[in-house]
Amino acid sequence: MTSSASSSVGWPPPNRCWRRAGRLAVVSFHSLEDRAVKEFVRARSGRTPAPSRHAPPRREQQAATLRDLTRRPVVPSDAEVAANPRARSARLRVAEKIGSAA
Repeated sequence: MTSSASSSVGWPPPNRCWRRAGRLAVVSFHSLEDRAVKEFVRARSGRTPAPSRHAPPRREQQAATLRDLTRRPVVPSDAEVAANPRARSARLRVAEKIGSAA
């Protein structure tokens, strides 16, 4: 997802659009979409991987604004895929806003 494409469809959503304890649920149907959602949620929940010791230092990490409610994506059951074959590629990720109301 390029930055121009992501801004035209409204991704990522600004935090000011949610109330405190508001939830964000995203269904993705492609691995690249799921990766963008996963990285967005991880970055805002303070769960970023440790940088390489060979990489230049990064700027300070921001305070967590989201809590990841689904560490792994929710995938359709075998029964659901049998009833709806198009659902087999669907992945659901959910996050909850924490902190002060915006």
